[in-house]
Parts: sequence; C-alpha cells; structure tokens
Amino acid sequence: MKKNYAWLNHLLNFLAVILGVYLAFYVNDAAKLAEENSEKIAFLQLMSEDLADDIKTYENYQIPTNQTYLESVDSLFMAVSAGQIAQANVWLPYLFQVENYTPTSTTYVSMKSSGKMKLIGDLSLQKQLSDYYDGVAIECGEKNEIQVEYFVENLVAWLTLHADLAEMRLLDKENLVVFKNTLMIYESLVSQKLRNYERIVEESKLLKERVDQYIGE
Repeated sequence: MKKNYAWLNHLLNFLAVILGVYLAFYVNDAAKLAEENSEKIAFLQLMSEDLADDIKTYENYQIPTNQTYLESVDSLFMAVSAGQIAQANVWLPYLFQVENYTPTSTTYVSMKSSGKMKLIGDLSLQKQLSDYYDGVAIECGEKNEIQVEYFVENLVAWLTLHADLAEMRLLDKENLVVFKNTLMIYESLVSQKLRNYERIVEESKLLKERVDQYIGE
C-alpha cells in the first residue's frame, strides 16, 4: 500500500509540474496578448486623432482657402485673357498664396514599418487603411508636388522675365499668350487638387468611423 501511495505521489507531483508549466505559458501568453491589444488600441487611437485633425484642417482651412485661391487664379486668367493689364496686376499678388497639405500618415507608417499592422485582426480594416494611406494620401502628396513644380518651373519662370515682382506688375503687355495658357493649365491643376482634398475629407470620415468602431469592439 505504501508503495502505491508513493507512485500516486510521484504522479501528482508530475502532474503539478506539467500544470505549473502550462499555467506559466498561459499567463505569459495572456500577458503578451493583453500587451499587444493595448499597443494596438494606442496606435489606433493616435490614428483616429490624426484623422480628426486632418478633417478639421481640410474643412476649416485648406478647402476654403484653396477655393478662394482658385477663384483668384481664375480672376487673373480672365483679366489676362481680356488684356486688362491693370486688373491683372491687382490679382497677380494672390497667385503666390499657395497652400498645400498632405494627410498625416506618421502613425500608419510606424505601424507598417514595425510590423504592427498584423495586430489588426480585421483584414477589411487593414485594406481600408492601406487604400487610404498608400493610395489617397500618396496621391494627394503627388498632386501637391505637381502644382508646386508647375508653379515654380512655369509661372514663376515666366514672371521672372516678364514682370516686376517687387511691384507685382506685368511688364510684357503685348505678348501674354504664354502666360494665359500657363495660367489655364495651372488653374486645372489647382482644381484637381481641390477635388482631391474634398475626396480626402469623405474618405477620412469613413475611415475614422471604422477605426473608432474597431476600437470599441
């Protein structure tokens, strides 16, 4: 009988060791899971704040400012087209009031570069994030660059030769065709960028709503 109890004691000790190891792994996995979940929520909350700030910036400043800018460029174009140099000189200073803004992608880039995107279990949300930051946001940056490059390489280059920039007045009153054509193309670029900004606001609101919903799940 004592020998049987000894084997039972050994068996219980063995089971206790196995159970202890299992519990240790379980506790470790649970702690790791909790840490990853906390890290994921922190990232997504930052992303939600980024989106909220971007929406506010576009709606309250960038879109109305660029709409006014587009109207100023159009007024300059119309004055130049009509040969109204004095009126064109009134609008010329407004041409230099260029305003651009690209969506904040710091949090997304950080998650992506560190491999933290895998913490988001919802594949549809991962795709929505990628479509926005790797698509819409990058397109916005490209349109901003195109506008600035065209502005500097074409408009500023022409004005440097044919205008007194210190006094903001056109000097070449006889040959304004190049300037008119350049303005027409530039106006189209600004208009495209403005439509892109409006699209960004729509996409940002949808993405923020989805991110906030995921945080609350």
